[in-house]
Amino acid sequence: MIAVGAWKSVDKSQLVGALLLVALGAFVAADAWRWPYLTKDGPGPGFFPLWIGIALIVLSGAQIVVQVATSRDGKDAGRTSWKGAAPVLAGWVALMVAAALIRPAGFVASYALLTIFLIRFVFQRSWTAAVTVSLTSAAGFWVLFVKLLRVQLPAGPWGF
Repeated sequence: MIAVGAWKSVDKSQLVGALLLVALGAFVAADAWRWPYLTKDGPGPGFFPLWIGIALIVLSGAQIVVQVATSRDGKDAGRTSWKGAAPVLAGWVALMVAAALIRPAGFVASYALLTIFLIRFVFQRSWTAAVTVSLTSAAGFWVLFVKLLRVQLPAGPWGF
C-alpha cells in the first residue's frame, strides 16, 4: 500500500509528464475507434493509432507506478529543475509549427525547416551542419517516399 505522504517525494515533473502522456494516449486510442481497424487488404487506418495510444497509456502508467513505488517514504523531493526544459519546449513548439506548415509549405520544406531549427538551436550545432543534414535528409525522405515507394506527400508551392 502506498503511504499518503509518499506523494510528497514523487518528482512532480515526471508525474505531470506521465499523466499528460496517459491523456494523450487516451485521446489517440479514442480517436482511432472512429477509423476502420482492419480492411480486406490488412490493417486499416485505425490499427496503428489504436496500438500507439494503448502503448502510450500502458508505458506512461508504468512510469507513474515506478515513480510512486520508488518514492522516498514521504521525504520531500525538492524543487524540480527546469534548466533543461527550454530546449525540450522549443523542440515541441517547433514540431507544432512544422505540422502547421505542412499544408501551405509541403512536407519536404516543413521537415527541412524543422530539422534546421532543431540542429542549429536545440542541439547548438553550426549552420553548415544544420543546413547540410536538413537538405540531405529532406531530399532522402522525398526520394524514398515519393519516388521509390510512390507515397504522395503533401506538396508545397514548389511542387515538392
